[in-house]
Amino acid sequence: MSEHLPWEQLTIPPQPDRKILIYGVAAGLIVMVLGMVVFRQINRPSVADLMPVTPISVASEPLATTTTLPPVTDREGPVPATVALAEPEVTGGLSEADLMAVDREGTERTVAGTAEWLVLEFFTIDPSEVWTERVQAASGLRLPDGLVPELSSAGTVSYVEWTRTRSLTQIGPDTYQALVLIRRLVAPDGVSFRRLPVERVEVDLRVEPDGEVRALSLPELSTPTETELTQLPETELVWVVDSAGIGWPMTR
Repeated sequence: MSEHLPWEQLTIPPQPDRKILIYGVAAGLIVMVLGMVVFRQINRPSVADLMPVTPISVASEPLATTTTLPPVTDREGPVPATVALAEPEVTGGLSEADLMAVDREGTERTVAGTAEWLVLEFFTIDPSEVWTERVQAASGLRLPDGLVPELSSAGTVSYVEWTRTRSLTQIGPDTYQALVLIRRLVAPDGVSFRRLPVERVEVDLRVEPDGEVRALSLPELSTPTETELTQLPETELVWVVDSAGIGWPMTR
């Protein structure tokens, strides 16, 4: 029976194109997404609807407006708290007596320094230096012409090894008397030096209104007052030899 079938008339129905199907599905998805976006934009509330409406009252005068603000409790956000700052407590201050004491200590140090400088220049005798100019610079006094220290010989040389202010006494308004201890190295012949015992020198000075310190007189050697010596306590004396080979008595 298959021999009588019209095979030449039988045809296979055409298959649909896959690309067209894919493009159609994609286009449908795109249209659906766009529709959803447009729908959401249409139904979305506007910004003006979200902002609270604040009533404004207009006064009768032009250009003058009055704004009614909502109560503080209705405002959004925390309200900053105002904290009063405590004033610093002053525990104490300098009194007038304290200020005067500080100023006096500074003045006394200046006077003592000037006294030591003057004594140093006065008792330093070096033929290579001008004695008068050095003493005038330290004392602030104009010395008479031709005034020179009295020397035992023309070649006498004297150097001050050290100076120390022992005491400073106020003898008048802005006037002080300084007691300065000195130790000198003296060479009567200018060659052989000898160390003299510690000497006491007195000099009067005054503090000028501008703060400068000037001498009222030239330094003078003073005779030390005799003092009664005290007995050494009953202790055992031993001799100690130092690194230079010199033995010193010590108590223990």
